[in-house]
Amino acid sequence: MKLELSVWTSHINQLVYSYFYFCKKERIEFNLVKNEKIKYNGGILYIENKRIYFDYSDSPEFIDLPELYDFYFKRSLRTADHVNNIYPLNFNTSMSYKSHLLLMNLKTDILFHKYSRTEVVRAMDRFSFFTSSSHKHVDVKRYPKKAIDFGGNVIFYTRLWNPDNHKDEDEKERRRLQNEFRVNACRILRKKYKQASVGLLSDPLAITLAPDLILDKKQSNKNNYFNTLNKSNICIADDGLKDTPGWKIGEYLLFGKAVVTTPLNISVDNFNEHVNYEKLSSRNAYEELPEKIDYLLENKKYLEMGEENLLWSEKYLHPKNYIKRILTIVEKKNKIELS
Repeated sequence: MKLELSVWTSHINQLVYSYFYFCKKERIEFNLVKNEKIKYNGGILYIENKRIYFDYSDSPEFIDLPELYDFYFKRSLRTADHVNNIYPLNFNTSMSYKSHLLLMNLKTDILFHKYSRTEVVRAMDRFSFFTSSSHKHVDVKRYPKKAIDFGGNVIFYTRLWNPDNHKDEDEKERRRLQNEFRVNACRILRKKYKQASVGLLSDPLAITLAPDLILDKKQSNKNNYFNTLNKSNICIADDGLKDTPGWKIGEYLLFGKAVVTTPLNISVDNFNEHVNYEKLSSRNAYEELPEKIDYLLENKKYLEMGEENLLWSEKYLHPKNYIKRILTIVEKKNKIELS
């Protein structure tokens, strides 16, 4: 087994650490190789005579040609594109596992590549002395083993994106809608639920549009955020850039939380409404949040959903099963071809 990357980026942390986890647990060689021909945020896993492509782009567009590979796994996969040899990567989230040991196992061409530098420093910086706290990785040891009742606390920490920083008119409009949802959602939640933890990361745009919602440095510190998330039960999610889910929803699931989200526009394996999440009717239906939250609060439905999401994330996101899931799909396809 061999994994090839052109460069180590934050988008492929989940793949890198999951592959490392798998190799250590299975007691096989960790063979991560640099290949400059691979697209940015892409990777190729070689298993016997099969080539498996991983596409971690935010965009629903493919970064490579699926027909060139035996299997093509994609983040942000449109349902209509879930055909033939193409499979969803489900949600992407950043994580770490024995990061210092991983660094000792990396070849120098990846370890010292200039574009890998940020992730190398983050892997070394366990206490966020040198890296931005907002990009701190979660060590898999921090994920809870069961859903705990904290009284139905609600959390929504988010950020705004400046439409003027992008040339494309469609993206500008997307960011305007995104910002509108996030600001109004925070205000509704803060007014309706006095114990809710909500707010915006501080930047010039957020300070201009919603100075009443700015999180202070202590609140926005990633370690403190994870502590607050861990003590919450109901989490709010919305589409990120390019109308696809960001890292946040994956974090919610791995922490065993109930989720209320805007409509999901991607293919996700066995992730079902009313079981794993409650869905708003549209991208900007922030006024529906109290109805969805109250439904989860009734008879503590959020606890049942939290347990379901722990089970789901263990199967589809956690490093213990991330590579195993891929191998299972490959094995099933091989059996079909041989039958």
